[in-house]
Amino acid sequence: MDDTLDTVWKALADPTRRGLLDALRLGPRTTGDLVETAPTLTRYAVMKHLTVLEEAGLVFHEKRGRERWNHLNAAPLRQVYDRWVSRFEDRLAGPLVNLKAAVEARPSADRPTPQIHPDKETPMSTEFLKTPVRAAVVQTEITINAKPAAVYDAFVHRCGEWFYENEQTRTATPSRMENRVGGNFSMILPDGGENLLATVTMLKPGWKIRLRGDCTMPNAFVANMTVTFHEAGEGTRVHIEHRMAGEFEDDLPAGFEEGWADGLSKLKALIEPA
Repeated sequence: MDDTLDTVWKALADPTRRGLLDALRLGPRTTGDLVETAPTLTRYAVMKHLTVLEEAGLVFHEKRGRERWNHLNAAPLRQVYDRWVSRFEDRLAGPLVNLKAAVEARPSADRPTPQIHPDKETPMSTEFLKTPVRAAVVQTEITINAKPAAVYDAFVHRCGEWFYENEQTRTATPSRMENRVGGNFSMILPDGGENLLATVTMLKPGWKIRLRGDCTMPNAFVANMTVTFHEAGEGTRVHIEHRMAGEFEDDLPAGFEEGWADGLSKLKALIEPA
């Protein structure tokens, strides 16, 4: 039995700690902000809960001046999912959840169907779109039992084995990352096409990679992704900071965070075969 996730289960067992994780899903928060989300607790009690979450790898923090900023790390949650959910999930569960959502979304007597007025003209494409422009930061990390050079090598040269998984076929989509500044990070499509995700803008072999691109988003969008490889005892802590700005929906940052957490979990499994 793999007991490495015991600390994660114990951390999630407490409703206060789950509440702190919920607060961090909206983005990094200072310790003072988190104390305000738990008015019945003292600052000392909140700090103790944060310590438990950090020891489980679910939270990490950084110092900015006199403030302590706390970040959610979704990678351990993905490991729990891979170990205890995806392996045993009922194939009927997904369709049933979809059925529930579809039925509950149908119009009812007190929820009228929106009316379409064909006599109203569609705005011309020459008009400026009143789309809000926003920015967000997501971070995630995982520790892998291998030296930084080996992890870096697998991250770059074997990215097609861990980076992206097709949701329908559950197989990896071929991808490549060129190990040079100006190199492409892209997905190879079945028809021979290629989707450019980002371009390598910084390269420090064995230590740091920085990527910049639109991640194939159709909107006005740009992202900077910094990947660092730190020694952590006998292993390596891989940390990803994904900064984005432009036009995007509320759920996009969480989607990127989930994607990176899934990828890092697969990278760990690739380097640490059972």
